[in-house]
Amino acid sequence: MSIPSLAAALSRRRFIAATAAAAVTAAGAASARAQPAFRYRLGLSQPLDSPNYLRLKEMAANIRAETKGRLSIEVHGAGDLGSDSAMLAMMQNGQLEMYLGGNVFGPLVPTTEMPGLPFTFKNSAAVFAALDTELGDYIRKQMLAKGIFAFRYGFDNGFHQLTASTRPIRTVDDLAGMTIRTPVQTMTVDFFETLGAKPMRFTLNQLYEVLQNKTCDGQTDPLGLIELLKLYEVQTYLSLTDHWWSGFTLVANPGAWNALPPDLQAAAEKHARHAALAQRRDVDKLNAGALGVLRAKGMIVNRTDTSGFKKPLAGFYARWKANYGDQAWALLEARVGKLV
Repeated sequence: MSIPSLAAALSRRRFIAATAAAAVTAAGAASARAQPAFRYRLGLSQPLDSPNYLRLKEMAANIRAETKGRLSIEVHGAGDLGSDSAMLAMMQNGQLEMYLGGNVFGPLVPTTEMPGLPFTFKNSAAVFAALDTELGDYIRKQMLAKGIFAFRYGFDNGFHQLTASTRPIRTVDDLAGMTIRTPVQTMTVDFFETLGAKPMRFTLNQLYEVLQNKTCDGQTDPLGLIELLKLYEVQTYLSLTDHWWSGFTLVANPGAWNALPPDLQAAAEKHARHAALAQRRDVDKLNAGALGVLRAKGMIVNRTDTSGFKKPLAGFYARWKANYGDQAWALLEARVGKLV
């Protein structure tokens, strides 16, 4: 082959190679365009140093990495997007794609309150044995019917204790006439009314303020949250009661969830599960260490005799069995034994 012919052949080969490379690049660009990116927001009311926020930030980073940026979740903690009630409403109407909620779903889906019925479960492990299986499946189905997609694995908060600024709660008689901040659901209000207290409903972002300005004498929360929210600054007495459990549920707007392709849903569910299980371990450690911290901060601690709390609960349980329904109640009693 002559030199001019060889040069021409090489030129044609370069042209063909360049054309092929351009085609591959174009195909890759078309593929990227065919896989749209999703930018979602997730709101929660717990502090930025809480296990909830930290594990959700980790979850979001892991999802973004695995999906190569196709699913990006921006996490807003400390009530940055509003109160729990406001964020729940935003999630329902599509203004917010994801939300981590605690004791806020009850007015809409009453059975979400069941794991927190007083003096039923013995520890968090027993609660999650029910929530990760049949009882949780029942509750999640009811939530979906109300326009809330709930992830399978819930987050822990722990067992509640009582704090007060006025007096220690040594027996049920000390609750008489005491104003106590409760979450928004009616079941918690009924419990304290049954015991002679005066419950007042406020969302978590209002808690410190209503204790500081003496709108409420006391409140109910696990030890770790009492520490994280610095309630020792506005409460003097800590009475150990272990009267009920509470936790958090990661939820999504069904439209936003269903818009995700199956591989993105799978990545989100996988890392949500990892985050929940890690958060449960974090909360165990936080609650275990918080009592010493709260004592060091000056809180006066006592162990309450709760026998008087339990005596009037037969009628209370009967009322809430009627409210939640026989099927849900049977699933609960299969785990905790007969209540009524």
